[in-house]
Amino acid sequence: MTILKSTASGVCAPSPIYRTKSLLRAMAYAVGLLLVVSACKKENDQDDLNSLLVYEVALDAFVADLQAQPLDSAGLSNRVRDYLAPQSGSFFGATVALLDSTRKVYYSPYWYRLNDILALKNLADPAYQIDEQEWLRRPIDSGYAIWTEPYFDAGGGEVWMRTRAVPVVINSEIVAVATTDVKVQ
Repeated sequence: MTILKSTASGVCAPSPIYRTKSLLRAMAYAVGLLLVVSACKKENDQDDLNSLLVYEVALDAFVADLQAQPLDSAGLSNRVRDYLAPQSGSFFGATVALLDSTRKVYYSPYWYRLNDILALKNLADPAYQIDEQEWLRRPIDSGYAIWTEPYFDAGGGEVWMRTRAVPVVINSEIVAVATTDVKVQ
C-alpha cells in the first residue's frame, strides 16, 4: 500500500512516513542478511561469495535509500560520504554517477579512503572518461547490478580494485549508477 501526499506542484509523492517505513524495511533486511553472511563467512577468504555479499547487501540498501528519496546534485556528495564512512576499511570507495537524459554522467562525487581519511574526487572530470568505464556502462546497458573483474582505476582511486555497480531506477528509468569499490591485492 502506497501512502501519497500532495506537494506544492500538485504532484503526488510517497509520504515521509511511507519512505521511512520502506527504508527501515530495506535496512532490516540488509542487517538480517549481514548477520547470515557473517555467520557463514569462511576465515581468511577475501574472494569467496560470502565476503562479496556483504558489499552487495550494503550497496543494495544504499540504492533503496537513493530510490526512496529524491536525487539531486546538491546533497549527493554528503549522501555518498555518509554511506562510505561507517563501512569497514575494506570498503575502499563509493560514488553515485548521475545521468542526464542521454545516459551520460553529469555529476559523480567519488569518496575514497586515502591513508586514514576520506578524500573526494569528481569522476565527471573529462580526463577520467567516466562514460567509457566498464563499471558504468555495463549496468546502464544491461539494467542489472554487476561486479567488475579486478582492474587498476587510473584517475579514480589509483589502486587495484573490483567494483560493484548497481543501476538506480526511478519511474522505470535508470537515473544513476551507485558503486562500491573493494581494494584487491
